Amino acid sequence: MTALDVTSGRTDVGAAHRRRVWVRLFGLGLLLLAIRIPLLGHPTPVDVDETAFIGGLGFPAEYPVHHPGYPLWVGMGTVLHTAGLESYTAYQLWSLAASVAGPMLLYRGLRWVVDDGPAWWLALAFGVNPLVWFQGTTALSYMAGGTVGLLVVGLCYRGLVTGRGAALYWAAGVLGVGVSLRADLLIYLGPMVAYAAWRFRWRRGATAMGVLAAGVCVFLAMTSYLYGRGDVAAVRPDIGHTVDVVLGTSVFKLGFVDGLLRNLVKMVLNVGWDYGAGVLLLPPAVWAVVRRGCGENVELGKVLLLWSVPISVFLATMHVVQGYFLLLLPAGYCVIGIALQGWFKGRSAVRVAAIVAMLSFAQFVCYPWSPELPGPDAGAAVRFKRLLDAKIAFQSASGLRQIDRRGEIHYQGDTWPTKAHGE
Repeated sequence: MTALDVTSGRTDVGAAHRRRVWVRLFGLGLLLLAIRIPLLGHPTPVDVDETAFIGGLGFPAEYPVHHPGYPLWVGMGTVLHTAGLESYTAYQLWSLAASVAGPMLLYRGLRWVVDDGPAWWLALAFGVNPLVWFQGTTALSYMAGGTVGLLVVGLCYRGLVTGRGAALYWAAGVLGVGVSLRADLLIYLGPMVAYAAWRFRWRRGATAMGVLAAGVCVFLAMTSYLYGRGDVAAVRPDIGHTVDVVLGTSVFKLGFVDGLLRNLVKMVLNVGWDYGAGVLLLPPAVWAVVRRGCGENVELGKVLLLWSVPISVFLATMHVVQGYFLLLLPAGYCVIGIALQGWFKGRSAVRVAAIVAMLSFAQFVCYPWSPELPGPDAGAAVRFKRLLDAKIAFQSASGLRQIDRRGEIHYQGDTWPTKAHGE
């Protein structure tokens, strides 16, 4: 008995093989869960937004969370808090679950386009990625949003290559629900769902877009209710503040140097730290995929484009936040996997992917983060490490354990001040 993988053209033979895949899938999840647990007791909060999320537990009481409100995230935290969990833990467990589920989803998706071995190791590399490891222990919504986004991508791709309308409907429905978790998912993944809907017959496409529109309407209704009630109207956060924060760092308000160029530098810093040693493979892998394409799998190339371009354009022109990269990073691992498949034969691709994963693991676990300020006679290398520690390397095991001390070396705008920091 054989099972044809219609998304890659490969044939997986036998029930024994399928059992091995499931063993590897759940083995990946258990491994990631086990290594997360020792770091769950880090100092809290790691970000001011966590304080607002905790203050929103039990809504519809007073709602201190800034626009767009993240009602689903607060609702998810409220469910576990009502069940008896401490307020921070109520959110933290959702992030933990998402940080395990995301790499598992990536492994399943990568198996559609590359061999099983590199797929597993690259999924592990994503799971031990410093950003995923850090965000997977917090009360922030980024990890959950990234995992929901990864599911939408997988469903869109599945629907496009199989022609099954059910996958398209699920993609639209998951995104429709996801906007109540993180509204920015609509900016990043709306174009992909719209493209997938356009590729289907108009009835199916229109139905899918209707499902997505319904989800957006529910989100807008909840947001209107949360911020429009009489008991909170006087203290509700203003949506204009959120817009100002985003536009304040944009190329449209700060110009080419302080806007676009500064955002690009921050993107390079984040991508470099997040991928670790894997970043050395990323540029040649992107070039290889662009030059050779994805073979006969035309839809894969389009999905990768629609996956990476909208969020990259937003980050470059508008606003850079570390958590936003959780949706972009898996696309890079997919590109690396496709390139490895073309570069190497046999076990070589597995070995390279394994090295990427192990070095990423070592980066997070072993990096010597420190909140100590350099002395007046410190050399350039020491000062550079201080800058790295302040801006990005706090996303490490040592940094997470001392996250309450990051403020000793980090100040907004201390390295590249703009007029946005004075407002």
